Amino acid sequence: MRPDIAGLRQERAKAMEKFDGLAAQAGLRTLTDEEQAEFDQLETDIKGFDGRIRAAERAQALRASTAIPAPAAQEPAPAAVPPTVPAQARAQEEPGVDLARYTRAIVAARGNLTSAREWAVAQFGEGHPVVADIGAAMQTNDMSSGGVFVPERLSTQLIQLLYPRTVIRRISRVVPLVGGTDTIPTVEKGVNAYYIGEGDDITTDEPSFGALSFKEREIASLVPLSNKLIRLASVGIDMYVRDMLVQGFAQAEDGAFLRGTGVGAGPKGLRYYVPAANIYDATGGNAPTAVQIDSDSRKLLLALSTAEIPMINPRWLMHDRVFLYLQDLRDPNGNIVYPGLQAAQPTFRGYAVERFNRIPVNLDAGSGNLDGSEIYFGDFTFSMVADSYAIRIDANEAAAYKVGNEMVSAYSRNQTLIRGLAGHDYGVSRSKAFAMLNKVRWGA
Repeated sequence: MRPDIAGLRQERAKAMEKFDGLAAQAGLRTLTDEEQAEFDQLETDIKGFDGRIRAAERAQALRASTAIPAPAAQEPAPAAVPPTVPAQARAQEEPGVDLARYTRAIVAARGNLTSAREWAVAQFGEGHPVVADIGAAMQTNDMSSGGVFVPERLSTQLIQLLYPRTVIRRISRVVPLVGGTDTIPTVEKGVNAYYIGEGDDITTDEPSFGALSFKEREIASLVPLSNKLIRLASVGIDMYVRDMLVQGFAQAEDGAFLRGTGVGAGPKGLRYYVPAANIYDATGGNAPTAVQIDSDSRKLLLALSTAEIPMINPRWLMHDRVFLYLQDLRDPNGNIVYPGLQAAQPTFRGYAVERFNRIPVNLDAGSGNLDGSEIYFGDFTFSMVADSYAIRIDANEAAAYKVGNEMVSAYSRNQTLIRGLAGHDYGVSRSKAFAMLNKVRWGA
């Protein structure tokens, strides 16, 4: 029996959660003998899971690289053979369409991978890459154990499609997250160099190191699809499925990467990595002057400058309400105050601007005003997204989903609810590389 990679990861995550709890207690008091024994056993178990997961992943990759369709048990009657599409050269297609085709094949076959392969052959032809992808998926688990895993080729396509539809991911450093957890060393203060004279001792300076821990956070994207449309061989349907999956992931992760609290299932976002000393209140109410804007934004620039941040990939993040106010601002002579904001790639005070409407505009701004927003400035070289690439697909005809405040039954509407599941986490490797302007009412 082949190992269930998803099951191994789930068991490892459970063990890791217990291990973290005991580790936290060990930092406060001496563990009892029983606790210490459990702590040691959990450490051994986690290392064992890591080894089994790596071995299973290597075996899966080898099987996928050499997978060939299994021969049929018997030759079916000619009338029972579904019409197939002859193998032919493929035209250049939209990225991610194969992901949607793979998804529809899995859903149309109700998670039966053998039937899904037959369906894909009938729809796309024997030589189509999606047919080979399903052959590779036959080496993994089925829907009964948590969904069908998407091959890495297609998972990578989905991740790449997220870049133009997101802000935080697009401007951050993206790293792989293997095995569900990872720890990346960080540097809060670097090593300095000094000039020395003949016979002088070299001055030493200790760097300040830290660690950024990533833990896989599961995210789901839901796509309700008509059962009739699932079975149609249409590029339009394929692109619809692809776009809905990507849109769901993009909206959820951008909001979480910005303002997620880290409490519960979601990641901790940028807002809660910004040091308290780097958070300033905006002035000027809803109609600040250029002098007030310059003074407020100067605080953010100075915060990074005094922390000696290298400014490799500096960016402003602001809501369109704020951006448009600054863009339209004129001096007493009618001249544009910030001409850099008029460019196709806008800049503010010499640095690139990202218009980011995931920033709220209904935050508490004090004095009874609930129209506050935020402006972020930072070097996004130190902003990191960790992707697991372990994307899974499952489906249900009897599930319900929410549209606004209304619960909709997929069964009553003859729909299938397709769910895409992925894992990632977010972190900042140098917190002083970011500053924020709070209670921003500009343009309200």
